[in-house]
Amino acid sequence: MEYIHELRSLMPGAELFVVVSEDDESLREEHAELDIHWVTVNFLAQRLPLEEDSFDIIMGENLFLEAWNPQDIASGLGNYLKDTGYLLTSFTNARYWRNIRDLRDGHFYHVCTHVFTRNEMMSLLGASFYKDASFLPVQDEKQPDKDFIAELEKLGFENDGNDLAVRTWLVRATKSIDEVLALKKLYTKEIRRELSNRLRRIEYGIDAQDNVQQLWQLFEEKMIFPEYVADFVYQAVYYRERFAAHFVSELSAMGHEEWARDFLQALDMPEVAAPLHKEKTQTKAPANIASAAPENKFAFITCINKEEWYQECQLYINNLEVPEGMAVELVPVRGAKSMCQGYNMGMKQTNAKYKVYLHQDTFIANRHFISDVLKIFEDKTIGALGVIGARSLPETGIWWDGLRTVGRVLHACEAESVVDSVCLDIEGPYVEVEAVDGLILVTQVDLPWREDLFTGWHFYEISQCMEMRRHGHRVVVPNQEEGFWCIHSPKEKALDPTYKQYQKIFLKEYGHELNPEI
Repeated sequence: MEYIHELRSLMPGAELFVVVSEDDESLREEHAELDIHWVTVNFLAQRLPLEEDSFDIIMGENLFLEAWNPQDIASGLGNYLKDTGYLLTSFTNARYWRNIRDLRDGHFYHVCTHVFTRNEMMSLLGASFYKDASFLPVQDEKQPDKDFIAELEKLGFENDGNDLAVRTWLVRATKSIDEVLALKKLYTKEIRRELSNRLRRIEYGIDAQDNVQQLWQLFEEKMIFPEYVADFVYQAVYYRERFAAHFVSELSAMGHEEWARDFLQALDMPEVAAPLHKEKTQTKAPANIASAAPENKFAFITCINKEEWYQECQLYINNLEVPEGMAVELVPVRGAKSMCQGYNMGMKQTNAKYKVYLHQDTFIANRHFISDVLKIFEDKTIGALGVIGARSLPETGIWWDGLRTVGRVLHACEAESVVDSVCLDIEGPYVEVEAVDGLILVTQVDLPWREDLFTGWHFYEISQCMEMRRHGHRVVVPNQEEGFWCIHSPKEKALDPTYKQYQKIFLKEYGHELNPEI
């Protein structure tokens, strides 16, 4: 509380919330003139009774010092930050010269508390969904032992930023990189989401003319300028040249050549080629879906709780090239109590041989998805495929903990940016794996989803992969060197407590079948 008066003087108009573990009336009286909202809760053990996504700054000294699980605290506090907010805290440097000397002498004085290196803190914050962090050393009152530090350097200890002489580091962590923060500060989340959706549709040739017209109306209504759109495209669009070809072509046809030129100049793209492919105008699927034979049908099965996401998902399905003689069927499932229950419900609603189980926030970007799947499924030993997974599951049963993860996904966890998540290269058209991520799972054989075991929203897909193997079917991930198949747009958040519960259920049922790599 020693700096609360200075904080109020720096931000006289700010709403200040102070979290204390015990109610102290004298403390309230002492700071009565500062107009503070007092919150009494042990934040290390209890959820804060505050509104999420509402704080510009969360600050506190040594927030992770006594945390049972520092990552839970870091990610949990992040839930209360606005998109443009940041976390300020401090931590004891594990590489401080006195700590190293104590260890050399056989002493360790941090048994009940956490110390970190800067690299460890970066990893912790990254795993807690912070995108960037900067560090500032706290001036140590005690003079460093320069001779001992020099000795450490001779032994190979790195000393970047005079790290060995720093006892305490201050850290500032943000939920976005600086370039994305700049985008978030100018327009509302709703405007940015609409902008992102329409830009991405244009990128993949989905109703480009209509979406450019709708964007132009948005530009005029919200006074969105070319330079901002160019910065947005640079962060949120993966195939920028493809996008620009569609975008500029349509803008020019509408008579907005000058705006288009300013946009290209801001994007540092002096000219663009004509669009690479025409938009899909018709489907070759049978007019009557019911008349198609099961072996000629693809059913897209999705559990839904947010209609706006599913509407976006459908746009990409409807944009797929459908081989002649094949038919496409949408099977939305609403009100499911679990993913396994929902997928079993969807399975029973269609006789399609090929079933695509996908999240509502998964968008299929590969327009040749159906023909590519059919080519892989020519091998009848393959029962299922996904786009990212693990060659061998580790003893945790969590695929991304595996030593050899394979596949590729474009992650769009926030509207303003995309990240191409690429694992190990795949030789040949596909590679066999033990499990895949549940963002999308395509099957050519029907096996019941284990709703008797998995009554929630975790480990359903890993279980299904194990069931495939139990029944003699292989699971594979395709080679996506020429381009990712899917965009996944999940909200980044900490795993809920039931994740561990279903992990235990999975390991009890399948643990003896795992062969972890070492």
